[in-house]
Amino acid sequence: MGEAVQRQQAERRQHARHEVDTSAVIHLVNVGSVLRGRILDLSVGGCRIRTNDRLPVGIYTRAETEFRLEGLPFRLGGVIQAVHDRDRRLVGIRFLDMSDRKRAQVEQLIEEMQELERNSEAAKPEDSGQEPF
Repeated sequence: MGEAVQRQQAERRQHARHEVDTSAVIHLVNVGSVLRGRILDLSVGGCRIRTNDRLPVGIYTRAETEFRLEGLPFRLGGVIQAVHDRDRRLVGIRFLDMSDRKRAQVEQLIEEMQELERNSEAAKPEDSGQEPF
């Protein structure tokens, strides 16, 4: 994908995405099937999941995403927004109809992840360019 296309897609995003690595279950609401996989990134507006099996449906299919982060269980409704690869295992989900309470929990979780990222960046030793003793 070209740099200009990546920049356009990044500019379309309403919420910053944060890397995560946790197991997830996608419930395809109208189809009645379940897919397992791992969440790769998360934002208040959605997530990206690599599924263990090929996605059997197209975009705009209603789905519920179930996962646990920092000990908190989440089950968020939404739609399949994108299928990112040929083997149909990399899936973008847009969250819909999120209650104020759930939105606040996701926002708080993302703030905590941002804080952890900032702290780990600050804790990295600076490279002085000199050889160690």
